Amino acid sequence: MNVRFAALALAVWGAPLLAAGAEVAVLKSTDTPAWRPALDALKRAAASHAVTEYDLKNDRAEADRVVASLKGKAAMVVALGPLAAQAVREGAPDIPLVFCMVQDPGRLGLASAPNVTGVSYQIPIKNQLAAFRLVNPRAVKIGAIYSEANTGPQVAEASKAAAVVRLNVVARPVASERDVPEALRGLLKGEGAVDALWIPPDPILLGDEARRYILAETLKAGKPVYSFSSALVAEGALASNGPEMGSIGDQAGELVNRIAGGEKGKIEILIPRAELVVNKKIADKLKIDIPVDALKAAGKVF
Repeated sequence: MNVRFAALALAVWGAPLLAAGAEVAVLKSTDTPAWRPALDALKRAAASHAVTEYDLKNDRAEADRVVASLKGKAAMVVALGPLAAQAVREGAPDIPLVFCMVQDPGRLGLASAPNVTGVSYQIPIKNQLAAFRLVNPRAVKIGAIYSEANTGPQVAEASKAAAVVRLNVVARPVASERDVPEALRGLLKGEGAVDALWIPPDPILLGDEARRYILAETLKAGKPVYSFSSALVAEGALASNGPEMGSIGDQAGELVNRIAGGEKGKIEILIPRAELVVNKKIADKLKIDIPVDALKAAGKVF
C-alpha cells in the first residue's frame, strides 16, 4: 500500500454499537500457512467475540457464496487477501469490514470506503530490497513471479526502486498457479538466469503446491529465495523483510474490538511492525556468507 493511503485512508462507521461476543467471520482468500500467526494473534486479541474462519479457496464463486451466507448473521468480517476483501466490499457493503493481507486497498476501493478499515500489508519496497542486499550482497539480479491483479503495483514499484540499492528486478507475470513452473524455469536457467528469486505476497504463489515447488526448484538450482514472510523462511527461503505477522493479527483484533465497542467516526489503517528474518541453514547449503551486520539486524535466525 502506498504511504499516502496509510495517512489518508479513513473509514466512516455508521453501524450501531455491537456487544461483546459479536459474530466475527474471518474470510481467507486461500488457506495460507504464512498467515496463521496473524490469525492466531487475531483470535487472542478478539477473544471476547465468536470468530469463525472460512476458506474461499481462491475462488470468486465460493467467495460470493460465503459472503451471501453471512448477511444478517455476521456482525463484522475480517478479510484476508484481496479476493476476500473485494467480495465482502461488493457483496455485503453494510457489514463492517477489517481487511488484512491486501497490497493495494486503494485499487480495490477499500482505502476510503465507509464501514471499511484494515491493517497495512506492505513494508516500503525499497526497504525490503535493501534488506535483501544486506543479507546477500553478491545477488544483484532478482527474479519475481507475480500476478498483475494481486501484486502488479508492488512489483512495478520494486522494478523502479531496485536501482537505488543497485539491484535489477526481472519480473515474470503469471495468470494462474498453472503458469508458475514455466515462469520459474525461465528465471532459473539460461544466460539470463537470476541470482535469487523474490516471492511477493501473491496468493497464486502461496498455495501448498506452488509454494513447495518454488522452494524445491530454487534450492536444486542453487538460488536463494527472498520473501515477505518468516513462515516461508522457516520453510526454506533465505530471508524475509515484511510485516511481522503477529502484529498484523494484534492490530486487526484491536480494530475488531474498537468497532464492536461502538467507535464512531474515522478509523485509520494501522501499520504493522517490520521484521528481518534469515535462514542460516539455507545460507550454508547455498554457500552464502551472511554478513555479521545482517545477522545482528535480524529479528529471527533459523
